[in-house]
Amino acid sequence: MTSTETAEAIAGTMAHVSGEEAGAGPTPPRRGRGLSTELIAQTTLDLIDEDGVGAASMRAIAGRLGVEAMSLYRHVKTRDELLDVVVNLIVDELNLDGEVHRSADKGWRDYLTRLAYGVRRYAVAHPHAFPLVATRPAEAPWVNPPLRSLAWIESLLTNLTEEGFTENQVLFAYRSFNSFLLGYLLMESGAKTLRNPQWGDGSFSAEGDNTGPEAVPGGLTPTRTHEEAAAIAEAETAGELLDPQDDIDDHEYPMIHRLARGLAEDHFGEEFERGLNKMLDGIADYLV
Repeated sequence: MTSTETAEAIAGTMAHVSGEEAGAGPTPPRRGRGLSTELIAQTTLDLIDEDGVGAASMRAIAGRLGVEAMSLYRHVKTRDELLDVVVNLIVDELNLDGEVHRSADKGWRDYLTRLAYGVRRYAVAHPHAFPLVATRPAEAPWVNPPLRSLAWIESLLTNLTEEGFTENQVLFAYRSFNSFLLGYLLMESGAKTLRNPQWGDGSFSAEGDNTGPEAVPGGLTPTRTHEEAAAIAEAETAGELLDPQDDIDDHEYPMIHRLARGLAEDHFGEEFERGLNKMLDGIADYLV
């Protein structure tokens, strides 16, 4: 073999080993390579959005990523820690929302209105995951959901102070703002999950293993059977949505049956606007 032939043979061997010979793509990475906390959290959120909180077992998440479950623990110590990262991922969507402003350059009312609608947007975008935002233990007792970001809490407190609020007025506004959003958005996201039930909406993972079902912190209480969930999902009328199992006696509860269609109608958008304005009016009254 000539020196030229030898060089060509070596080059061919190296190309084969590296996966770069003609017709071959780059060598695939080892399983687990490229994992990051951010990727794991996003995958978890995607899974919750599709199947509910209870579906987000470590095994299911690892399966989506094509790795062993133990690989996840190199990035998050526990499932609790992972759920906290998911909460941060959801709340951080405020940073990408162009309608939400960091400063109150158009006044405190405009600032709080924009922030409130930003929070509602991420709650509506992730109705199956929003209970995590509402129920996961906060870093400190003064961190009130759903505005759990320290950066956004600092922004709110600073902007209101710069708008002339006293400390007591700032605290009143902070608590009023979060209390309104938490109660309203839990109701709205709950209605959305009721109309789009997923098998993982319960507090237990349906995947299970040899030790039985595994509790998922922050999950919704499993108050509906699969049959009830199916009936709700297939309901075509307001009455069916309200009473899918036909358990409510119309003689004992005539007004419920009479107003069933109105009770089941979705007016969340206009009711949110009306409730938000009332809450802001209450803050304005407190300033007087």
